[in-house]
Amino acid sequence: MSLPLQKPTLLYWLALLLSSQALLFYGLPWGALLTIWILLVIGFLFAGGAQAFLTAASLAACALLLNFAIYATGLERGIYYRPQELLSAHDPDFGGIYRPNTQLSMNTLFGDLEAMGKAGVKEPHETIYRTDSLGFRNPAEYHGQQFVLVGDSFAAGANDTQSCLLTEWLRQDHKIDTYNLGFPGDMNDYVNRSKAFQQRHGNDFKTALFVFEGNDFIPYTGRTLPQPGMIERYYNLFKSTSLWRYTRSLYKRSSKKRGKHEGDALVQEIGGQKMVFFRQYVAVTNNRTVLEENTLHFVPALQALKPNITQIFFIPTKYRVYAQWLSGEPLPNEQWQYLQHAAQQAGVPVHDLTPVLQAEAVRLLPQGQYVYWRDDTHWNCNGMRVAATEVARVLSSHQP
Repeated sequence: MSLPLQKPTLLYWLALLLSSQALLFYGLPWGALLTIWILLVIGFLFAGGAQAFLTAASLAACALLLNFAIYATGLERGIYYRPQELLSAHDPDFGGIYRPNTQLSMNTLFGDLEAMGKAGVKEPHETIYRTDSLGFRNPAEYHGQQFVLVGDSFAAGANDTQSCLLTEWLRQDHKIDTYNLGFPGDMNDYVNRSKAFQQRHGNDFKTALFVFEGNDFIPYTGRTLPQPGMIERYYNLFKSTSLWRYTRSLYKRSSKKRGKHEGDALVQEIGGQKMVFFRQYVAVTNNRTVLEENTLHFVPALQALKPNITQIFFIPTKYRVYAQWLSGEPLPNEQWQYLQHAAQQAGVPVHDLTPVLQAEAVRLLPQGQYVYWRDDTHWNCNGMRVAATEVARVLSSHQP
């Protein structure tokens, strides 16, 4: 005997609307959310309007309570191993940013390579992030600094505390006050970010661009940031909630195959301690294929950064810096050679940071110290310090 379907009423339609909004608090795939909602639609038809509305109101109240509980108890913070992901946000003009006007201190238990590869190498340390009103890692607002640093997570200092950032070393040790416009991305993001900053503050600054060997050498397409429509802006309100971020993180973790990334970590002993390398970056460093301008199109990217761009810095991979302890053969240097050629065509000076990092790696090794985190792809405070010294030396030639 089948249950009779109830005739839809105003309460029924309100229940459908309210339940659909409650489900948006959860960071599940759209297919899963749609399936759950369809099941609710069917159930509501059998339950009747009043019961359907009461159920939907309960679902909405539950979502709001869960959101508050996750925020209040710190569960949202607990799903992230470093501030980089916890504070990531989006701006329609700048693209990727950190949460503006935020100060956060977190005990970072391990780096990105340990997170990906479970190699058993951990260097816990306290990481402090401080952002300005634009959402970049600066202790104060832009106040007319001559140099603006543009680049990915090396410029942003993904795994480093605030006092170790390039901008902080430059300001404190070299008396060069710079502004940090760093955030993970590629050449398309660097151009869009620089143009947005230019529109906000005019042309009275010089750009120092940092290009990372590991993942920056992908084609520049000139793509612009798509402006979100009304629906996307509305959905972004839910994506910024603690409940959405928490459930999305749980979903991603459960959907990953166990051991999927274990092969990505290459563990080697250097200076008596284990050090982890990212195999993908090792392959990039060993690339012997000539990089072509008609594929990467860096020249128009660099030209788009004019007239502000004044200097380019090449950041080597961790594997290249420690290659003398790992590889018996001379490494190719296709990324640097291509960047050097593209910069020459665009009429922009370019500088390789590899020699100073290699020299500092040799100097520090007898002391049991390194210039990259042993469990991460990024510089540690030593690497930031020596890179800042070289950057300061080069930028001083551009000062009046």
